Amino acid sequence: MHATALSGSVALEVHVSGAGARETQRWLGRSVTVRQQAGGGLGDRLAAAAGGAIADGAPAIVLVGSDAPDLGGAHVREALDGLAGADVVLGPALDGGYYLVALSSDSSARALPALFGPRIPWGTGTVLERSLVAARASGLTVRLLEPLADIDRPEDLAVWESLLAGSERSRLDPRLSVVIPALNEESGIVSAIGSAQRAGAHEIIVADGKSDDRTAALAAEAGALVISAERGRSRQLNAGAGAASGDVLLFLHADTTVPVDAMEHVKRIMADPDVVLGSFRFSAGDTSSLVDRLISTVGDWRHRVFRLPYGDQATFVRAVDFADLGGFPDLPVMEDYEFALRCARLGRLGLASTAVRTSARAWHEHGLVRTTLTNSAVIAGYRLGIPTCTLAAWRQRVANRSPAG
Repeated sequence: MHATALSGSVALEVHVSGAGARETQRWLGRSVTVRQQAGGGLGDRLAAAAGGAIADGAPAIVLVGSDAPDLGGAHVREALDGLAGADVVLGPALDGGYYLVALSSDSSARALPALFGPRIPWGTGTVLERSLVAARASGLTVRLLEPLADIDRPEDLAVWESLLAGSERSRLDPRLSVVIPALNEESGIVSAIGSAQRAGAHEIIVADGKSDDRTAALAAEAGALVISAERGRSRQLNAGAGAASGDVLLFLHADTTVPVDAMEHVKRIMADPDVVLGSFRFSAGDTSSLVDRLISTVGDWRHRVFRLPYGDQATFVRAVDFADLGGFPDLPVMEDYEFALRCARLGRLGLASTAVRTSARAWHEHGLVRTTLTNSAVIAGYRLGIPTCTLAAWRQRVANRSPAG
């Protein structure tokens, strides 16, 4: 069961029966709160969980069961969004019940007795119907999500087996969608696309932020699907991911190329179900250049120190996990860092044994020391809680100065 705040902060609670609370807590870790489930019938238990979360100060709660294998984070976000225009959100189950119920603290005084009272015939095929009648009789507005199947009877196992088969196929032989955010990148976009094609990408999507040069035209000529997106790296990345159909999403900078065997590394890393986010090692510029080799060393040092991958390492994630995480946060800077942090809370991070190659242009233009110190200062500022708009403005001022200034 989930208690989710509208502010964006999320508290996850799991309510268990019997004497297994301590073992469940040890299994799930400290990021999840495990509580002993209340007694009584299903309605009593739901009411107790919801009422407890509201009493603890949650502005909204989402309650879910454990028997709907298609249920994901996207449904939870849609339910919370739905509370902006409705008192209650229900996720209908195909057997006549529901797999999700969401309500806000403002509507709880009416919603709890109406939805979880004794008149609801729990365990029957009319639970949803009777819940809708009770809600409307109490003056509550209701929004419905898409129907999903749940697993209640032996014959329902076919649903689970079908999902497992599809999951196993996508795990062992995933289709790779490459997403490239671009803004005035005509000098490098064709090389980036070409490297993804040679690596065996299922599709390549260029999310163009309304470039002033020939970026979009060159990308289309090179065989990529070009979409126009609102300017801003996180918004372009999310727009490109929204247009993708692959099982795994790889996010590639427009001035970066992947090795020809990139797909094999992606398959190997994502075959481990405990890995949430993967990335490649970092290298820059020309390997024959001492300066560029030093830049590559600094990039590798950055990963070792902060222990998180950055966007110029071509990160990749399962499409279902990306959706559950809500995509990249809408930040002017550090969107890749924050996304990697969120992935690290869910599972392991995988690192390929080979490197992508990124243009050393920015390092040459602004200087190795200056660029390294600027990037490190932005990371430190973010970790100290400095607003990202402040960090973005400061970084832009530094970038606009000449190296001599």
